[in-house]
Amino acid sequence: MAASPGFRDQCMKAGCDTLSQILFRLTERKERPYNKSHQSIRKAGSQMKKNASDQVVEYILKRVESGEWGPGAKISTEVQLQKETGFGKATIREAVEKLVAMDILKKRQGDGTYVNDFSVGSIFSQMVPEVLFNAHDSITILEFREVVEPASVQMFVEHFEEERYELLKKYLEQMRQHQDDQDNDIFYESDRDFHLEIARGTKNSILIKVMEILNGAMTRYHYTANRTIGSKSGVAEHEEILDAIGRRDGELGALLMKRHLQRSKRDMLEYIRQRAK
Repeated sequence: MAASPGFRDQCMKAGCDTLSQILFRLTERKERPYNKSHQSIRKAGSQMKKNASDQVVEYILKRVESGEWGPGAKISTEVQLQKETGFGKATIREAVEKLVAMDILKKRQGDGTYVNDFSVGSIFSQMVPEVLFNAHDSITILEFREVVEPASVQMFVEHFEEERYELLKKYLEQMRQHQDDQDNDIFYESDRDFHLEIARGTKNSILIKVMEILNGAMTRYHYTANRTIGSKSGVAEHEEILDAIGRRDGELGALLMKRHLQRSKRDMLEYIRQRAK
């Protein structure tokens, strides 16, 4: 019997376009050091390692994504999974229960475990936080955003709406008012909302969904950044981005967004380097 179409194929048919390719490049890539010095920085920034059940979850998800286990397919038994992964029964059961809780797998009493039918939106909702951000750090978040957000600015301009533009102005004004108060949540919440509003203005349902899923991770990043690398340069950069959007210059806005995120990554790397000393 031919394998069912993989998630990648389903996603492309549903119109994920380049965003799906970006996500899969990030989720499937092996961890790579920037260079010898950055290797120690990343180690200092994130000491967590994937536990055994998370590795089994990833193993199962890869077989689902590839289409080997398509919607409705029966997966390997507990004993088979133990042989395939090298992990014990308790670890296998924990991983399967996680995927059942995610509604990716379904257990049938006395019959085994099957892959649920799923939509593109639901699989993104479950996979992205687990695969992208398990055992990674703020640098990983910034790398992802550096790929996606410049394109979001261009799409925002293409679908420009005055109401959304006014919201961006509101968030920027709140950032200005609270940039000197690192103990106030308003600054980092407004910073986060500025970026989320740009995503919503793209009119791309997949991009919006992914950015909303990442809301928790982005909130943690903005909170950390505000208390470590500071806020003043961020305000000036947001002003430049907003000015480009207001002039309907998507190309310039995208360039400014990319520079903003690259500068944020450099500052965060320097902060992590100092902490590692």
